[in-house]
Amino acid sequence: MKNIILTVLLTLSTALYADSKEMSSFTLTNTKGEQIHVSDIKEGLLFKEHKNAVFLLMFGHNCPPCKEEIPNFIELTKKYKDKLTVIGVEVQGYKSEQLKAFKTENGINYNLVSGEENYDFVKHIVQRAGWKGAIPFLIAIDKNGAVQRVQAGLIKKESLEGLVEKLNK
Repeated sequence: MKNIILTVLLTLSTALYADSKEMSSFTLTNTKGEQIHVSDIKEGLLFKEHKNAVFLLMFGHNCPPCKEEIPNFIELTKKYKDKLTVIGVEVQGYKSEQLKAFKTENGINYNLVSGEENYDFVKHIVQRAGWKGAIPFLIAIDKNGAVQRVQAGLIKKESLEGLVEKLNK
């Protein structure tokens, strides 16, 4: 009988913990000063202002593979403007003003967010996605907020484009 009660209590506490994790939310501010509201759900992340597919990209301003991917994300953002939102979280220490200059210098047309100024969100990604700090790091999220792919390292343009199509089905 003790084992049954203990099992029920553990199951209940786990369920309550899972529910509390689902309630985590974050407000990110991009380089334009716009807020992006993110809610943690069991399947992934919901972006309130962005109901379409999302690429959440952890990148660095001083990372050669990250810089190599920028033109691909610029092109995909143009091509799939109504089907894709890219949110790049810079994780090598740039504050918003530095990131704004980086965005202008590189002609970036997608959302950029300072990881330094959104540390709680970055910490959440570390825990939730098992991110170990490798950059670039991509989390592909479908229209329903469900994570469909997590990948560290450079991703070729063709793979990214195929992923956009898959996310929008």
